Amino acid sequence: MNENTGIIKQMLIVTDGRSNIGISPIEAAAKAKSMGITVSAIGIIDNDLKGEEDVLEIEAIAKAGGGLSDYCYLDNLGETMQAMTQKTVNYTLECIVSKQLRSLIGKDMTNIEPESRMKIVEFIENYGDRVDLLYVILLDTSKSMMNKLDTAKKCVADLLEVLNNRKGTSKLALISYPGENGNITSVVSDFTSEVSVLKEGMKRLKAKGGTPTGPAIEAAIDLIMEQSSSARVYYV
Repeated sequence: MNENTGIIKQMLIVTDGRSNIGISPIEAAAKAKSMGITVSAIGIIDNDLKGEEDVLEIEAIAKAGGGLSDYCYLDNLGETMQAMTQKTVNYTLECIVSKQLRSLIGKDMTNIEPESRMKIVEFIENYGDRVDLLYVILLDTSKSMMNKLDTAKKCVADLLEVLNNRKGTSKLALISYPGENGNITSVVSDFTSEVSVLKEGMKRLKAKGGTPTGPAIEAAIDLIMEQSSSARVYYV
């Protein structure tokens, strides 16, 4: 990455349950991380508390993918998605800066003096709004999401509107899992900054079937790498 141009590659999983089809999502998230893609996850809480295994999977996916995890009720999904997006951008930049500091001075951000650390944090927060963002939302459209899907679709559209207010260029794609016509995943919308394009793609979404989270992560990797290879930019 040069000092003026960079791009963050991220994906965000939005789900209300554990994966039960295909490759382990933890294994798939680790693969994404190895390719420079950060994976974060949000679990939607029902009125009943989630089981321990559900919680552990969400956390394990994010840990393996180098990202962050959170849980929220459906009413708070929109603000949680927006907050998670910005936190993950800043977290990714913080990891990059810490890695550079360790290579240069043998210390990371947690070990430098407070005044210098504050300056670095301020830089990350400012730069986080300017860096370009390539972002895939992985939306669980399994049967259990039936009563949540309309709200989730609105939250995805609202997120793109917020991203368009950033100084950096934001491109968002949406993958549903399971997919349409018996497919394990579907690209609902390829990378776009147009909210109308995203909304048009989401009109055909329906809740059905199981939860192939791992295959959805692999599909997002392919989509991001295809987009990355065709773009003349520098990557972080």
